[in-house]
Amino acid sequence: MSKLFLALAILVSVLGSSAEAATIRAPLGNGGLVGGDLTDPENNGDPEQNVGYNATFRSSIEQGFGGGEYAFNVFDNQVGGGNDKWCCDTNVWVEANFGTQRYTLTSFTASSANDVPERDSNHWQILGSNDGINYTPIFTYNATNSVWTNRLQTVQFFAGTDYLLPSAYSIFRYQSTSVVSGSMHQLAELEFFGTPAQVPEPASLLLMGLGALGFAGRRKRA
Repeated sequence: MSKLFLALAILVSVLGSSAEAATIRAPLGNGGLVGGDLTDPENNGDPEQNVGYNATFRSSIEQGFGGGEYAFNVFDNQVGGGNDKWCCDTNVWVEANFGTQRYTLTSFTASSANDVPERDSNHWQILGSNDGINYTPIFTYNATNSVWTNRLQTVQFFAGTDYLLPSAYSIFRYQSTSVVSGSMHQLAELEFFGTPAQVPEPASLLLMGLGALGFAGRRKRA
């Protein structure tokens, strides 16, 4: 095997662009979820009232939790059909916004819904942003088939194995641009896990600023 071919194989593996890269969790349904993710670390969110979450949510279509197969159902800690999933058009996105807090995404899960596999996305990304305008791809899945092998199945992806360890972001977006077949997209659940970015204390920032001024002053006198 040539060095170039080996390097390309390693790169594909790291970026996690195939179904084999995903770690399938068991059992099916709610039991396959990890729990305690960044959007609801206490697992006490009330989706019908949209309270108890550590993030605010936004989507391209069907914003909301209760009342139907709405977009925010992917954050309700439930894997199922009906009000436990999101079912909508093909070109869609949904995101969690953590405000001023930034996280390095160390892993995430995605769960299939109950309906036909043809409605699963076969081209989707996890994107990161700090301003809600500019987005950077963190993970990309692009294949003919779905990443899931069963209904109500949760798969988990890890930084360093399935994708490169990203920068810290305050917004994480799931975006789908294609489904296996037809024109309807579905997704049951998303979980984001990460470590908070280290933000210097105000006193540390002041000391850093004074140090920089002192260094500049010494250079002037030299």
